[in-house]
Amino acid sequence: FPHLLTRQKVETTPAVLTAKYLQKNTKMQKIFLHFDMNSYFASVEQQANPFYRGKPLGVCATKTSHGCIIASSKEAKKVGIKTGCRVDEALVIYPNVILVEVDPPKYRSCTEKIMRIIRDYCDDIELYSIDEAFLDLTGYIKNYEEVITIAKKIQTRITHEVGDWLTCSMGIAPTRWLAKFASDTADKGSILILTKENLSSYIKDMPLTDAWGIADATESRLNALGINTLDELARYPVINLMESLGIRGYELWANLNAIEMRGLERARTPKSVGHSHVLRKRTRDIFFHKSIVMRLAERTGKRLRDLGLEAWGIYAHASLNKFGSVGGSKKISEPITSTRAIYSYVWQMLESGITRDTATYYAIGLFRLRPISNQLSLFTKPKPERLIRALDEINNRYGEEVITQGELTLLDKYHAPDRIGFKKTVGLDV
Repeated sequence: FPHLLTRQKVETTPAVLTAKYLQKNTKMQKIFLHFDMNSYFASVEQQANPFYRGKPLGVCATKTSHGCIIASSKEAKKVGIKTGCRVDEALVIYPNVILVEVDPPKYRSCTEKIMRIIRDYCDDIELYSIDEAFLDLTGYIKNYEEVITIAKKIQTRITHEVGDWLTCSMGIAPTRWLAKFASDTADKGSILILTKENLSSYIKDMPLTDAWGIADATESRLNALGINTLDELARYPVINLMESLGIRGYELWANLNAIEMRGLERARTPKSVGHSHVLRKRTRDIFFHKSIVMRLAERTGKRLRDLGLEAWGIYAHASLNKFGSVGGSKKISEPITSTRAIYSYVWQMLESGITRDTATYYAIGLFRLRPISNQLSLFTKPKPERLIRALDEINNRYGEEVITQGELTLLDKYHAPDRIGFKKTVGLDV
């Protein structure tokens, strides 16, 4: 398409140019691909350590008895250790289970490698979480046969370039929702295509809760209408559904009738960022608690700065051993980004409770987020933004907390460690 190449400053690949041309000049059915890495955290640990392979393994926040299994290997699932199981319960189910504490940098590194592979085939990507993403392949391919070819290439390259112990399930469909539904219900490591033609037979007699977004509460409301399976929901009069469930009723019906409710969700500015921590030990040592709050402030501030944002609001909470809790939230007149500023506000909000009782849990966060403004105020001293940025760059290059706050030298890595959320991933460079 030579005429496309002559447009002013077209900075894209030939594949993307072709896709945009086809999308503009032809009416094509949408084609989405959703991929979901199988038992991701556990599989990454097994990939990193061959001794773990083929054995029941649980990735946990902490190895303490009250810790929680946040990811189970396929072998652990077979013996009954599910995600969400407590560590002490897992040891009762299978005493020889291998327990590994979560390692976020390792998982992020693998995800970045996977996303580099994905970008060789499509630029229209929504990273839904650290282990799953949507691809809008409309215009990049002509038919489902080509999608299968791309899907198999991606699976093969992940195996060869990231790790042979990593597998992913893929769903292909004309809507975003159906693509995820397909990968969720497909056999592990397989590729499943759902179309308007085969959808009704696929969902026949399938339980309602097998569908993405239908939990027990929604199931109960649907049961009250005489709807017990997904095929019954798909055939139910949509007007009657809306009378009972409102717009949610239409969404459920549309999803199962291959009607697109929304396209890919682009990265949005998060409404808040924060960090929390359950203390491993009970102590009245005020310097220890100050160090915990400082590390939470450091992690929260680093995440804020990595997103290029500043905060105009802050909240803090501490659960106390005997006297309930202390904390609150407040809007602030000057934006903050630095660890010291965050710490100062948080400590002011929590000090009265922490000095009279033992804190067992901390949570801090920032809200009213906006892009960082480079405009200097006439009435305040310039902030040391360049120094803060330089420190972040050093830590990014040479490792976490290579240069850090003095208070953090009192803590080991197990206090307020790095964490990965299970929901929409914000701020991961893909």
